[in-house]
Amino acid sequence: MTIFEPLVRGLARIGIALAAAALLVSLALIAWSVVMRYLLNQPIAWVDELVGYLLVVSVMLAAADALQEGEHIAVDIVSERLAPRGRRVILLIGFVAVAISALLLVVEGWDMVAFSRMVNLLSNGYLAVPMWIPQLAVPVGAALLLLASIVGFAAAWRDKKGPSGEPHKPAGIE
Repeated sequence: MTIFEPLVRGLARIGIALAAAALLVSLALIAWSVVMRYLLNQPIAWVDELVGYLLVVSVMLAAADALQEGEHIAVDIVSERLAPRGRRVILLIGFVAVAISALLLVVEGWDMVAFSRMVNLLSNGYLAVPMWIPQLAVPVGAALLLLASIVGFAAAWRDKKGPSGEPHKPAGIE
């Protein structure tokens, strides 16, 4: 796992960087669209569609980094009342749940992409982009999330620490 962990960390960092870039592009597109629509009275119809696709890309590519940084959702009212051993068990169960969910997203996302390619599905909006292109973010992001959950589980099992090397605790637990 010692070689695997930095590799997954690096991939998650690339994912978060691409997610941030997608959000910045979305911000620029929305600002441009507002100027064009309200100041120049020339609306750009395809911006909303593209920003929607970029939002999916951002969420899917950022999920692995959020998991590795302990920024995922935890039920604080339950987890804060547990002893350290209970917190660790909940953490391990959480990593398993994330891994199962991510695996389902990889499989179903890949089927979605394959189907869209097979029938040559195009978006209904102004871009008329092949739908498999924006849909590809789902299985790719889910694969990153699956890897991050495996690394997180292994680290919590082995060292009682998260992938970052610091004691891993569910969000909201001090």
